[in-house]
Amino acid sequence: MRKRPSRIAGATLAAVFTVSQLVVAEPILAPSLLNDSDYSEYWEQQFLFENKTVVTSQFLIANLPFSKHHGMMVATLKEPDADTVIIKNGRKRSGWDFVADAPQLSIFQHKLSGATPGFKLQLHNTAAELDVDFSARGDAIALVEAGNALGLPEVVLYAPSATANGRWRDGPEIGGAGPDGIWHEIGSGVGYGLHVVQNKAPNAMMKRWRRFTSTKSNGQYEPVLHVFETPSGDTHFALLLVSDAGAPIRFDVNDFTLGTGDMKWHVEGTMGNRRLSGTMDLGNLLETFNLKDQLNGLEKLAAGSMADVGRFRYAATYEFTLLEDGKETILTGEALAEDIQMGAVKAKRRRSRR
Repeated sequence: MRKRPSRIAGATLAAVFTVSQLVVAEPILAPSLLNDSDYSEYWEQQFLFENKTVVTSQFLIANLPFSKHHGMMVATLKEPDADTVIIKNGRKRSGWDFVADAPQLSIFQHKLSGATPGFKLQLHNTAAELDVDFSARGDAIALVEAGNALGLPEVVLYAPSATANGRWRDGPEIGGAGPDGIWHEIGSGVGYGLHVVQNKAPNAMMKRWRRFTSTKSNGQYEPVLHVFETPSGDTHFALLLVSDAGAPIRFDVNDFTLGTGDMKWHVEGTMGNRRLSGTMDLGNLLETFNLKDQLNGLEKLAAGSMADVGRFRYAATYEFTLLEDGKETILTGEALAEDIQMGAVKAKRRRSRR
């Protein structure tokens, strides 16, 4: 039976924030180290390379039941037709540090450093070593402000769109030679980076988080869409057109529709005399990931709801129409899309190289 398109009604975040705030020079910031019992904060990076390799990483600081301001780094490297390589380590407060002068956040031997536009990701343990240099193609954007009335996490796109170059080598844990091994060049890629601060458990703030980030466009503008579903059933949107030329344009969302098994998203929005409508085709599933599948019993107990998050990542395409002062502009391109489901995903465990 063909599934009928479903329409999700909700409020655009522009109802709370009148304009998108541009953060002119966003470095890797010192963690805020809140004392809230459910505090967590993370820097997340996602890249898709020309050879279809997917690289993701998350530097997380969180208050756990047994460890205040605990640090954890979790990364995935998925080459086509190969098992996912998982790189992860966790350390208590004394096992990670932040150097403001660099600036650089280090958890165990994993480092994230830099400031707009240039950043560097360096990961290294017995599973693998991974280096990614990436450059933001625009200034940072405050997507959701701290202390917002919607109860959503603070979200900053510190690299709204980025170009990247990477390499990696396998470690002894997965049968590689480690530091004596040969580097595998991943080549050039595209992606983005965001910074999130939460003072509640993830599943208490959101039920679902859909993300769509343009990585390649035929014109000046590139669309970015975030859809937040709360546990109470409310839905909130952030729909932007970003460009290298200036501040992003934020649209009030009038309609958001899911079709074809939720694999096609359609959105319509307005901003003054501008009207934006578009269809996003999620296309190819790149990777599925649930941190809970990678933790032992004690780690699952300590991480709680932060671990039970199902993530489905896609290589997407899109076609948008921008109508402005009677002039119609067609925007087409490629994107990274993700459907993040909090705390209720029952997926089969995938075999991984670790």
